[in-house]
Amino acid sequence: MNTFTKTTSILAVLMLTACGGGGGGSDSSSGAAQVDEPVASSDSEATEQASVQVPLRSMQDLAVPDDFDYNPTQTVDVLVDISGVSTQRAYISVYSEFQESADGTLTPDYAYRIANGALDSGKGEINITYAQEYTSLLAEIWFYDGTEPMQRVITRENSDITY
Repeated sequence: MNTFTKTTSILAVLMLTACGGGGGGSDSSSGAAQVDEPVASSDSEATEQASVQVPLRSMQDLAVPDDFDYNPTQTVDVLVDISGVSTQRAYISVYSEFQESADGTLTPDYAYRIANGALDSGKGEINITYAQEYTSLLAEIWFYDGTEPMQRVITRENSDITY
């Protein structure tokens, strides 16, 4: 019985191996692997390719001005003082992406909020580090009473928000 089980197992393995690997489809090829042979190029093409040489370059070949800043970020301190308008509870959110509509309405992309913080009696300060690619940021001051937020576009040169 033991020999019969071994023989049956070996026959089953051989039959499965002989059947191939599945693959399905209606391809009528023989099942042998097909290898694309490279197209022989003419001698003139090989000579042209061999004669074109790219010069090797190194870091010493790089020319960078002495005043070039390798840091891709910049930092700005945003000083907020809206105590002349309101001293109620508020917080500020700063966005790097926003859209301006034709009527001048600014709409932030909330996925790009880069900083936020609470205002104490209408005053606060936020230190923001952001990518240099942004030339302006949108600051929104939100109040807990549900009124529309106050908005201000800030830049590196004009980062104080005072009302």
